[in-house]
Amino acid sequence: MQQHYDLGTYLRQRYSGFLNDSYNRHEVYVRSTDFDRTLMSAQANLAALFPPADKEIWKPSLKWQPIPVHTTPLSQEQLLVLPYVNCPRFNELQQDTMASKEFKSLLEPYQDFIKNLSQETGYSVAALTGGKLWAVYDTLLCEDKHNFTLPNWVTPDVRTKLQKLSEFIFLSMFGLSNQVEKSKLQGGVLVKTILKNITDATTPSNLQKLIIYSAMKRFFQHDSTIGALQMALGVSDGNLPPYAACHFFELHQEENGQYSIEMFYRNDSLKEPYVLTLPGCASPCPLQKFTELVSPIIVQDWAAECGITNKNNEGVFTGLALMVGFLGLAVIIMGSFLCYFVIQKRRNYQNI
Repeated sequence: MQQHYDLGTYLRQRYSGFLNDSYNRHEVYVRSTDFDRTLMSAQANLAALFPPADKEIWKPSLKWQPIPVHTTPLSQEQLLVLPYVNCPRFNELQQDTMASKEFKSLLEPYQDFIKNLSQETGYSVAALTGGKLWAVYDTLLCEDKHNFTLPNWVTPDVRTKLQKLSEFIFLSMFGLSNQVEKSKLQGGVLVKTILKNITDATTPSNLQKLIIYSAMKRFFQHDSTIGALQMALGVSDGNLPPYAACHFFELHQEENGQYSIEMFYRNDSLKEPYVLTLPGCASPCPLQKFTELVSPIIVQDWAAECGITNKNNEGVFTGLALMVGFLGLAVIIMGSFLCYFVIQKRRNYQNI
């Protein structure tokens, strides 16, 4: 919670003069996945982002004000919890990847290690290489962060190998082979929603400045949402996102009236976010060019491309996507991953 509170403090400083000092429901929208952790992360962040002042102070001894955090039941969540598991075509692509020479060659040097890990954890080798490696690494990392005593077999070498293997699993999940098609079925769905919000924000009548999404993958402390998004955009560094990592999207209006997008990634609280450059377009990237470059990962009929025949599943996904699209301006994803999209004019913070 402290990390997200600190992140909220940083955002208040970064966007001072752009965001109102006080919370304005017409400018800010916050949505979280329906996990206690992500809901709490969003609330901690907002406590620092919008501390009460003047008439907002309703209890002098408590420098906090309630700000709405919206959510949707996990059974209906089809945007923020990635990977989307109810996609038959994606599951086929995953099986193809795991059977590929590339994937097997990555795991080959670790075969003995995985067998030993199977004995220590009780997971089968197939379960570990199918994703449980990531879960084991996450669990041990979380226990270490909270000063729990780790099992004797968890040596520094074991932790290093677990991290490397977890990165392999992450890579194979969203890339390694068939990356464009995987992205269309996974991170590209989120890119499509963000891009629509960005485009909507160029209209003068749109008042929204900031949307916050607080998200994480079930059973994973590291967030797969930011991983899927960055793999889809071609800006992933291959590392697992740390706690309170943050991907920013900023829409700027240049002096000539044209719009451009800048992306930043904050994965270290001691350093300023570093610029992310969309392949094929220097930063800042003109909005039209950005739209053209991401078009290969934008799916028009997700259910059809996934091979879903159950109309109920299709209806839930399509309806939710349309509802989110009407939100308008800013998207923020929090939890292990915080994604901010903000509008501002170049050289100064003004309404567009």
